[in-house]
Amino acid sequence: MNTRHRWRTWSHAAECSPLQLTRPETEDGIAEAVARAAREDLVLRAAGTGHSFNGLVTTDDALVDLTRYRGVVAVDHDTPSVTVRAGTRLGELAAALHREGLALPNIGTLAEQTVAGAISTGNHGTGLAHPPLAAEVLAVRLVDAEGEVRRLTREDPELLDCARVSLGALGVLSTITLRCVPAYNLRAVSGSEPLDAVLERFGQWAGSADHVTLSWQPWGDTAGTLACHRTTEPVTSGGDRRRYRTTAGELWAGALGLAGAGVPAAVPRLTGWFPGGDTGPYTGTGHRVHTFPQPVRFHALEHALPLARVPEALRALRPALRGRGIHSPYSVLVRVGAGDDAPLSPAYGGPTGYVNLTVPRSARYRVLLRTVEAVMREHGGRPHWGKAHTADAAVLAGRYPRWDDFQRVRAQLDPKGRFTSDYIRRVLGPVRDPAPAAAPAAAGERAR
Repeated sequence: MNTRHRWRTWSHAAECSPLQLTRPETEDGIAEAVARAAREDLVLRAAGTGHSFNGLVTTDDALVDLTRYRGVVAVDHDTPSVTVRAGTRLGELAAALHREGLALPNIGTLAEQTVAGAISTGNHGTGLAHPPLAAEVLAVRLVDAEGEVRRLTREDPELLDCARVSLGALGVLSTITLRCVPAYNLRAVSGSEPLDAVLERFGQWAGSADHVTLSWQPWGDTAGTLACHRTTEPVTSGGDRRRYRTTAGELWAGALGLAGAGVPAAVPRLTGWFPGGDTGPYTGTGHRVHTFPQPVRFHALEHALPLARVPEALRALRPALRGRGIHSPYSVLVRVGAGDDAPLSPAYGGPTGYVNLTVPRSARYRVLLRTVEAVMREHGGRPHWGKAHTADAAVLAGRYPRWDDFQRVRAQLDPKGRFTSDYIRRVLGPVRDPAPAAAPAAAGERAR
């Protein structure tokens, strides 16, 4: 008799009961799990810490949990670069690199996400000089649909580019080699000004510091700004602990979410009561300024837009959100980044702005996610692959100029749709037969 297992995402937004749930600690263990799924003709998905807000990795067939397959494999100070196992958390990697005098070029706010999950969904930080994390990938080891290990490098850019942001639809990532930079500190400066003033000079503001963030509560007309400048200054006394101020704000927002579900008018009124603490400039270790612990579970939506279209999208979003009669206690968050050339990267094509809305898990707040999605879609937005959205392949195909390139590589590496779950079928469609000119034998270098 088969025993079903239970697995769910961090936010409890999606769950599944896979027939097979494995937690390999080696690459051979991953390969065996995939080979077994192939023998038994099961769909297989790979999961990390479950920080997606949709059914990206859910399946009732075979699920590979990579969280025990973690740790740094090698650090190359000459490149510099690091090779790391797929299930390693970003915060663990950042701390290990810091001990080596190195850092990732950029990192998002969530330290608990795995490296494989971050690159597979187009995760990013902020800063016009910085593309998504996946753009820093130099090589990967990929377990293909037959359980064979392939090494993909920049010598075969099309395959590597497709694998960098692949939603797990090409295989299971085993190890990832990432470009690094010398370790750096950040001087963080908070401010506020009218939202319209920022939007009027949005391009200039976006490039005004190494890393910039805009936060805005839709019932108001003032935006909070954060500018982080790379510096050789030493860390301010207590500077590395300032990240917990943001964590405290998350806890406050969680409490307000409970109040707002019953009394919507309470959220704007009570938000200003948060004491906040010291908001003056400070200097902290780079990866500790970028990230902060996030103890409150929530739902989130994000869309990537061409940088120049962000101001008009936010202007359209203002009346749309104000007309809903309910407010999220979390701010609309805007970040920026350089473009990427991975076919499925939301940042494909050039400088990008990211518009994010976080809401409490109460069903009452979901109308806000639908409202934001409608406005972002009208302005050409591409949804974050790991966050809440309703887009399907019919909507998405026209938003990615290299969509057909990805589909051709997908058909080469996974012709039987081993990694095609319900979610993958919704957003990518079924696996198509490769074009006659495409030869499966050319699909990467066999690692063994």
